[in-house]
Amino acid sequence: MQIGKAGRSLWPVPVGTGLPLALMSRVKRFRTKRLWYNTKAWAYLCVVVVPASLILSAVLRFLPIAWGGIILSLVGFVFAVQRDRLRIGAYLVDSGSLVISTGEVSHRVDRSEFVDASLVDRAAARDYIRQRNAGLDPATARAMEREFIRFCSVDIGLSSSTFGIGRRLIDRLPNAKDDLVLVRLTGQRQLLLSPVYNQDLVGTLSRWNNQPEPEPGAARPA
Repeated sequence: MQIGKAGRSLWPVPVGTGLPLALMSRVKRFRTKRLWYNTKAWAYLCVVVVPASLILSAVLRFLPIAWGGIILSLVGFVFAVQRDRLRIGAYLVDSGSLVISTGEVSHRVDRSEFVDASLVDRAAARDYIRQRNAGLDPATARAMEREFIRFCSVDIGLSSSTFGIGRRLIDRLPNAKDDLVLVRLTGQRQLLLSPVYNQDLVGTLSRWNNQPEPEPGAARPA
């Protein structure tokens, strides 16, 4: 397997172009991305909360208000960093399978299970899974949401500890439109992936539909 310095395969091909099966048998590795959405959102909130708590404390002459604002900001910031660092891994693709690894668990998707792959942003991904879960009981919907984002390293805002304020703020960040990859599988299953090179992953998976099935014994990612 040949991997570039950035963790990208040395065989990049534009989306929609053909690729000989001999090259498709090589394993391509895609690193997951980290965008630090929650950390950035809390940093912005801290700029507002800390000065506001200091001013309010001075006006009311009640010092605990200032300490409360500072402690709340620090705790929230630490929580946001931990949430952004929660998931990291890699996606390995050859001519017959997609192997998703998070360091703790690996999941294999065979080529026969693949339907299609497309680019979506975090807001569209969030709306997609909620529409799919419409009408389901809360426990089943939450289980499907966890499975949907299980191998995505980017927080798409399905839950919020700030009553939706952080979610709305993150949706307006400049890099909130960085595309994720929606992979649809047989049996009405879906996975949301977050590779650094999203278009390359979509192109690699889409070429499965234009190439013959690999012969038995073809190399697969470990």
